Amino acid sequence: MARNPAAPRRRTQSKPAGAPTASDQRLMPPEDGVTVRMYRTGHGDCFLLAFAGEVPGKPIYLLIDCGYKPGSPKFINTKIDDITKSIRAATGGHLDVAVITHEHQDHVNGISAKRFEGITIGETWLAWTEDPHDPVANRLRTEYKDKLLGLLAARDRLTAAGDDEQARRIGMFLRFELGGESEEDEAVAPLLAAAGDPSQSMNKQSMKVFKDRAQNGVRYIRPHTNIFSIPGAKDLRVFALGPPRGEDLTDLDPRGGEVFHVESPGTYFAAAVAAGDGGESPFANRYCITIEDARADHYPDAFFKTRYGRDDVTPDFAPGGAARGEAEAPDNPGWRRIDKEWLYSAEQLALDMNDYTNNASLVLAFELGKGGKVLLFAADAQRGNWISWAKRDWTDGDTKVTAKDLLSRTVLYKVGHHGSHNATLNGRADDNYPNLEWMGHEDYGREFTAMITAVRAWAETQNGWDHPLKEIKNALIAKAAGRVFQTDTDFELMAMPDGMSAADWNQFKARVRSNLLYFDYTIPR
Repeated sequence: MARNPAAPRRRTQSKPAGAPTASDQRLMPPEDGVTVRMYRTGHGDCFLLAFAGEVPGKPIYLLIDCGYKPGSPKFINTKIDDITKSIRAATGGHLDVAVITHEHQDHVNGISAKRFEGITIGETWLAWTEDPHDPVANRLRTEYKDKLLGLLAARDRLTAAGDDEQARRIGMFLRFELGGESEEDEAVAPLLAAAGDPSQSMNKQSMKVFKDRAQNGVRYIRPHTNIFSIPGAKDLRVFALGPPRGEDLTDLDPRGGEVFHVESPGTYFAAAVAAGDGGESPFANRYCITIEDARADHYPDAFFKTRYGRDDVTPDFAPGGAARGEAEAPDNPGWRRIDKEWLYSAEQLALDMNDYTNNASLVLAFELGKGGKVLLFAADAQRGNWISWAKRDWTDGDTKVTAKDLLSRTVLYKVGHHGSHNATLNGRADDNYPNLEWMGHEDYGREFTAMITAVRAWAETQNGWDHPLKEIKNALIAKAAGRVFQTDTDFELMAMPDGMSAADWNQFKARVRSNLLYFDYTIPR
């Protein structure tokens, strides 16, 4: 009986055979095709793609992201310094293209000038949302800054009010947006709080390393425009599916699943921070009375003192109420005040901000020859991003290329957002929106493979993050016939599922090389 491939498998603490050294060999693709290296950075993304070059023996190298969630590498015994050394050795010190999908900590915090010393870059690709000359992108950045500053203020006020747990949870989400390699938000937030400028965040500084090294410039990618190529790559075409430019960016969660928030509370926080009184409430000043004024003697009958109370005053109960059998309630209960209750929505705002950034992910489909196999890298795209893929087509001479066509030829899916509930859409092959069942049809389905960048044991320490979601993992295993890589699962522990062809499984195994730092998966054209 084959081992159940859906069962959780944790990495052992021993070092697998064949672990790479600093002198690791160059990563060489097949003569026609690609080798995909999935680095095991921890709970985060880092992929090195080696494409066959037009000149034999001269591969074209493309790196997608390089980051991890602090604390997660210790669960799998890897170090980011070893991984960046491996990138240097595998590429001979040159990346033809470096891609950053979005500015989250677990996608960029492995990037530093020191770690990438000795590595040159041809082009750097970013989503259009990073374009300093795009008016829509500039508007989004202004809104983002306002909300981020509001969150920092809310966290500081919760800390001052003694609600350390709520402040800690907001800090956890802020680390996504601000970056760095610390597990504590205190090491990151002061940088932005002092500067008042998101361009000074550690995430932005990591991205700047790749932008500054781009010898041939930075390309800001817009979806459904050109069919891109990479100079020197043999018969490779690249399609950008996302991020969308319209309202789809704020469409976060799958329908029928968790409720997503079209209206964000962020504007209230921005207003509070901008208020002249330091933002003591989310309401306009004309509707507010300060606590000091409310307790002053010039208000008739000391109304607020007798009806809303003070923390240092014992609640005043109406006399005789208990004797009459009445339920007693104080005249001056503290629960009538909203001194800091409005701040408790800050956690939802922080979560929404993270989701908005995820939804702005650059989504790329790599086509191995016109009409050939497709590799889909969805980064952390959420519902709105997915839905937008099918809204426009690409012009290819006298024909059209559709998202449904590209997904039907997909043989490798980089699973969105660590297998989270909000980053892979369920559905049927005949549905009119992109979903998992659009992928890997006919012969392409016989080699459909998925890669999940997740460390389950670490995720469970983060208030029970369900990464990967069991239902998504099971659906991927069923669709891929067991060919599902996961960061924390050694290749030797992957098992052929019941009912699969032994020939297909052995063919799959022959394409894989793995060790402590990475999985290599070769896909012939």
